[in-house]
Amino acid sequence: MSAELQKLMDASPWATGDWGVQVTDLKTGKILQSKNAESKFMTGSTAKTFAVGAALDDLGSDHRFHTPIVHSGSISEAGRLTGNLIMVGSGDLTLGGRTTAAGQLDVPDFDHYDANAVPGMATITREDPLAGINDLARQVAASGIRQVDGNVIIDNRLWDPVSIGGTPVTPTVVNDNLIDLLITPGAPGDPAKVDWRPKTAAFTVDANVTTTPAGTKPTVKAESSTPGHIRVRGSVPADATAPFVATFQVPDPAAFARTVLIEALERNGVTVSAPTLGSNPGSDLPSSEEVKALPVSATYTSPPFREYAKLINKVSHNLGANLLPPLMAVHHGKHTYADGMQIERDFLAGAGIDPNSSTLVDAQGLTGDKATPTAQTELLRHLSRSRDFSTFYDSMPSLGVDGSLADVIAHTDPAAGHIRAKTGTLVGAFKGKLALTTKALAGYVDAKNGHRLVFAIYVNNVPVPSNSVSDAIDLALKANKQLGSMAASIYQNPEGRN
Repeated sequence: MSAELQKLMDASPWATGDWGVQVTDLKTGKILQSKNAESKFMTGSTAKTFAVGAALDDLGSDHRFHTPIVHSGSISEAGRLTGNLIMVGSGDLTLGGRTTAAGQLDVPDFDHYDANAVPGMATITREDPLAGINDLARQVAASGIRQVDGNVIIDNRLWDPVSIGGTPVTPTVVNDNLIDLLITPGAPGDPAKVDWRPKTAAFTVDANVTTTPAGTKPTVKAESSTPGHIRVRGSVPADATAPFVATFQVPDPAAFARTVLIEALERNGVTVSAPTLGSNPGSDLPSSEEVKALPVSATYTSPPFREYAKLINKVSHNLGANLLPPLMAVHHGKHTYADGMQIERDFLAGAGIDPNSSTLVDAQGLTGDKATPTAQTELLRHLSRSRDFSTFYDSMPSLGVDGSLADVIAHTDPAAGHIRAKTGTLVGAFKGKLALTTKALAGYVDAKNGHRLVFAIYVNNVPVPSNSVSDAIDLALKANKQLGSMAASIYQNPEGRN
């Protein structure tokens, strides 16, 4: 272990945590630096490298999602459908809501999906969150349907219902199943302006947010006491970057998708006799086999899966990661999240990684996933020999350049742009007190000496001295920079020569 790495680990408050490190030459497999490399550590979101690697192996980087709208009943010459329109969820994470004119996904450095976790840092993408829904509605209108006398139904039966960490993981996703709350501060003491997207009858927003002096902490909270009503309260500082982004989690993704689809149909000249609001009448669906045989009125085709891998890894997208196990399960004719996690574990075993070196509970890495630094580096070496390695490599944040590592080191640091790595963060309890449960970083280094390396760094269980959530977030951000400095040290001195 180099003196520089040891010094960074021994600094306060990091010395109180449990450390694990492995640095390996990619080509030869020679271990260059190591500390507690056979011990299991909480992975945080570095577990996404296991899930994305398995999904690329299973689905391939060119896989596309096809979301169809089919119809039952008959269509008259005047365009009157005596039957139902059915949108069949395909597991498309973005459904056009991030797709650029170039057919890629718009990936910010800090995504709205984490807006509430780290207030004041998130940005929203420029694309219309309803782009895919609007495209489908235009196609339905172009097919000749002018009136729907039946209902509009979302078919969410691609896999068995599942929630991870309280978030439904469903085959139909619109705007990450979030309502974006966009807050513009005024002068101190003045009300802040609150807007939201997408605009839909599914939700009304009651907002009362004040502006506090520059430099104060934001305290925005969005909750719902009655269905369809979002109550926004709190404050934002006068110097907050506008718009300050907060989000509200849609509790019923199928009902939400149904409402925005009906609204899009009506904007495109298709009237629907069924109520716009209300629950999704999934019980009225025929069997899945019967649905597959129905005539297709519209289909939305996604960008290739390589774009989704980039979104998941660059911004550590939890919902995107959690879609991967059921998608893999469906690809193998199975139907549960657990089936998909078993496929992931089988992939790792096939890669020669000791099954006892990891405990993988979910794909996002936030409910107890553990791995050894050796397992992580062995995975990275295996992926470097895979057919889709370029996709995987490009999906990782670049240290000092983009994604979750954009501002971890200075853009002018010699290591900037030479390290691709996945972050992991988890705040929880340790010995009855609030702690940084894990901070992790794992990936590839194109070292100064010309060698490509793989590395894994974990620190677990660093206490938060004040026991406050705000300070826990600050500690996590500081840890991100600390591990970034360690990766930069590996770039300069991969063999740890003192």
